[in-house]
Order: sequence, then C-alpha cells, then structure tokens
Amino acid sequence: MKFLSHAKINLYLDVVGRDTDGYHFIESLFQEVSLADEIEIEPAERDRVIFEGMQVEGDTTVHKALRLFRQSFGTKTGYTITVRKRIPMGAGLGGGSSNAATVLRLLAEKEGVNKRELPALASRIGSDVPFFLTGGMAWVSGKGERIEPLSFQLEKVYFLIVYPGIHISTAWAYSLVNDYQPHNTKENILAAWDGSLDFLRKIVYNKFQPFVFGACEELAAKKTMLDRESQASLSFMSGSGSSFVYVYDSAGKREEEKDRFSTIEGMQVFCADPVYHTSKKG
Repeated sequence: MKFLSHAKINLYLDVVGRDTDGYHFIESLFQEVSLADEIEIEPAERDRVIFEGMQVEGDTTVHKALRLFRQSFGTKTGYTITVRKRIPMGAGLGGGSSNAATVLRLLAEKEGVNKRELPALASRIGSDVPFFLTGGMAWVSGKGERIEPLSFQLEKVYFLIVYPGIHISTAWAYSLVNDYQPHNTKENILAAWDGSLDFLRKIVYNKFQPFVFGACEELAAKKTMLDRESQASLSFMSGSGSSFVYVYDSAGKREEEKDRFSTIEGMQVFCADPVYHTSKKG
C-alpha cells in the first residue's frame, strides 16, 4: 500500500536567535501542500531502504527514522521501505523531513506504538520532522520542536512551486544569517488572519531570501528572470531555498504559468494546493 509524504512551504519564516549548541531559533508559519513523495513499507527478513530510480548514498532521514524507532521500541520485524521521490532535494520543501515523519507514523501503526511517543524521536532526526507528524497549517517555533496546529485555512489560493535545479544546504543557509532582529510577531500575524491572498501579501516573509540570494547570484538571477515572466500575485522563496513559490488567485492562471515555466530548461514545476487535516475554523 502506498502512502503520501507531503512537502511544506513556509508562508512566514524568521530566524530570531541562535543557541549555544549551534542550532537556531525560528518563528514560522508552515503550510503542508499536496506535492508529495510516495512511501511503501512492508515486513521483511531484514531492513532495507530503497529510493526507487535513484542512487542515494549515506544515512538518509529514512534510515535514521527506521533505526531510531527500532532502538527506542525494540521491534524485531524487518522492513523494506521504498521511497519514490517527487519532492526535489535541497529545495526548502522539507521532503526528507516529511519522509522520516511518514516512516515513523507507519512503523507506529504496524508495531502498535502510541503516536504520542513520536515527537521526541522526530526531533532527534531533524528540526522540521515534528511538524510533519501533524501537518496541515501550524505555527512552528523554537528549534522546530514547538508545534502549534492551527485550524485556519487558506481560501482560493493556488500555489506553483518552481525548483530551479540548484541544491541549497540548510546548514550553509543558516550560516549566512547574521541578523536576528524579529520581523513580526505570531500575535500580529494570526490576529490579521482572513485566509485570503491579500492576507498573504501582507505577511509573507523569508529571512533567508536576501542572504541566500546575496551569496548565490545564480539563484537570484533565476528568480528575477521568472518574475519578469510571471503574472502571479506574489512570489517568495520557501525555507532555506532553493525553491520558489508563486501564488495565484485562480487555478487557470496557475496552469497557464505552469505550462510556460515548464518550457524553461532546468526548471521543475509543480502545482500544489494546501493540505489540511482538521475542520475549518468556525
């Protein structure tokens, strides 16, 4: 059986400090989106992780999730985990974190482990992993471990995600940031909420964008080129980069732009819609 492992975008992302352990403190509005990898997990004689159609080397987040789960709960069954990637890597979309969280949830279901045990484990894998245990829309703070699920939902907002073929290291992006002055507050942002495109125009922010663009002129040039061609209402970089998010007020405009951007060499273009797991507010 196949399970979807969704991406996320950061509608608001501020870096507000750094701890003595080197990890940074963030304030961010996360939105799960429909762009997704596929994951299958089946019992086996021994553990095996397969990234279908890809040569993936090293200790991935999926390997870490499987290993930490086994160490924590003493499971004896082996598992074959197959991952079919669609979310670009090094794109600021949380694909690896989402894969890890999906594996933790699936293992918990198969092994009868209470899901309340998973957040602590998720934090040991990566800062974005805890968010993907709940998904939807959430305010994320601290080092990524503080998750406040929100019942708000966007209305008539259509995303187009463009990956420009440039891999950005999250650690490298964080190393560029030298300004921890808060840009806005959670209270101000949520108080202004109305779920509209106009709301997004007011609150969208990414502290990484000027730092990453300043250090990677190629990435900045690609966004400038796309912006000249675009009729989107709004565009921004997601996470630590390198993907761009273009926002439209109609699915038709998005489809037209997808067709146009897809003809540009080196670009991967995806339609993506908000994903929610709770009923609408009110």
